[in-house]
Amino acid sequence: MNRAWTARLGRALLWLVPVALALTLGAAGMPAPAHALTQAQVTLDQETGAQPTRFTFEALADNDATVSVISLTFPAHFDLKSTRVDVVTLQGLNRVTVKYTSTVTGQTVRVAFDPGLAPSTDVRITVNNVLTPMQGGSFRLGVTYEARGAVKSAGELPFSFATPTVGQQVATWLGKQPLVKKWDSVNVLNLFLQPELAVIAFTTVWAGWLISLALVVLAFPLAIAGGLVLAFMKMAKVAPIRWIASAYVNVIRGTPLFLQIFVAFVGLPVAGLRVQWFVTGVIVLALNSSAYLAEIFRAGIQSINRGQFEAASSLGMTYPQAMAFVIIPQTVKRVLPTMTSEFILLFKDTALLSAVGVFELLLYSNSLVSRSGNITPFMVAAVYYLIITVPLINIVGRLEAKLAQSEGGQTPVAPSKRGRTWQPAAAGPISSLEASSVEHESR
Repeated sequence: MNRAWTARLGRALLWLVPVALALTLGAAGMPAPAHALTQAQVTLDQETGAQPTRFTFEALADNDATVSVISLTFPAHFDLKSTRVDVVTLQGLNRVTVKYTSTVTGQTVRVAFDPGLAPSTDVRITVNNVLTPMQGGSFRLGVTYEARGAVKSAGELPFSFATPTVGQQVATWLGKQPLVKKWDSVNVLNLFLQPELAVIAFTTVWAGWLISLALVVLAFPLAIAGGLVLAFMKMAKVAPIRWIASAYVNVIRGTPLFLQIFVAFVGLPVAGLRVQWFVTGVIVLALNSSAYLAEIFRAGIQSINRGQFEAASSLGMTYPQAMAFVIIPQTVKRVLPTMTSEFILLFKDTALLSAVGVFELLLYSNSLVSRSGNITPFMVAAVYYLIITVPLINIVGRLEAKLAQSEGGQTPVAPSKRGRTWQPAAAGPISSLEASSVEHESR
């Protein structure tokens, strides 16, 4: 019995094998269904959400089928109420005019062509004013089309955008305010100070401002040390040392800082010396400022009465001790206002580094101006500079007033409601001229 069943099973397999091979070969020879819409892609003109965005869909009507309808389905929470659809069709490099109608139903934009798109036609569908959601991320645009009376899918095209920053959200809110719209309607006001762009610039150029501060904060202490060394070298009794210091100071002060920056950033790499851009910037600023501080320190030291040295010598102090404990403290008090002014100049000179690609405050602002075509970021950069310079200028004024008081002059006291009043210094009685000045200022 088992042998009979085995023989029957063998004969059945002999019949099934040829049939299976025939079916397999026939399926392999059949062409796969070709899509009439190929090379589809989608692009956006905005990088962040919560703002009107232009979506551009591009594809090629290929093969022999005529595409009569293209439908684009947007994800949920995309607002299509104010959308406007534009269509451009090309055959090769020639633009072809095709009649079309567009309708928006829910989240789907449907574009119907009459007549349909002929094969080898490039089609570009632009959907304007799509309000994207606030939360960014990765999304997909569904694409379907009708060809030969059948609806087919062209797949889902991926796209993405980021969540707007706080500054961008505030700028978007400002742009909707009536007062801001009136301001922007005046070309001159809008060109120099566009409120929405100013908010974005304040949050964007912040990083450049910090870099500028870091450059000057690191460079100025180095310049102080270098200036002291150069000042002592210029006052040295050994002639060659004086000559070296004088030559350095004259060369640095006699050439523009702009030229020195280019020598460092362009010339040194050509010579084979490659240093990180931030370090190079600090070194150039320090070397330049040290030449000016050297003259400030030298003048301050030489302004101290010679009797101070003699008094220190009478107490048994050596020359270095007299300098460290008697002369330098008095010199610092006298040159501190001038040093503060030099710090202000050095901080403003960091803007020159933007010419060699250092991303400090000015270069950040310039990049925004290039993208927006508006000079508002430059106005914002000016505010950032003033945040540092204006308080320091006031500090310089107060230091000079205290120095004048300590030297026996006059110093302003707290201003009254009617104006600034003056009080005599404790050094001695005031003269008749000073008295008349006091009376005039008090009125």
